[in-house]
Amino acid sequence: MQLLTWLTVIYLVVLVLALAVSLITIFFYLWRIGTALAAVRDVLAQAQNNTAPLAEHLETINGGLASVGDGLKAVDEHLFETNESLGATAGRLGIGSQAR
Repeated sequence: MQLLTWLTVIYLVVLVLALAVSLITIFFYLWRIGTALAAVRDVLAQAQNNTAPLAEHLETINGGLASVGDGLKAVDEHLFETNESLGATAGRLGIGSQAR
């Protein structure tokens, strides 16, 4: 009976040590992950501060590009109408793809 008691105590000590080592290892890796996430947070805050002045410039550029887009749509419409007119003229003259 004495042997069984000692084997149980030894097993319990080994089990507690294994559990302690596992928990310490988990704590160590969680600490490293937390440190890395804190560094990422700091870098993202710095990037946000550095890019904050760009919002005004981007709004100005977006407004300018909207007017350019409107102008390009008008040019597209004019070119389409010109293509239709030239196609009709070519058809009357018997040249181009409509004569075939």
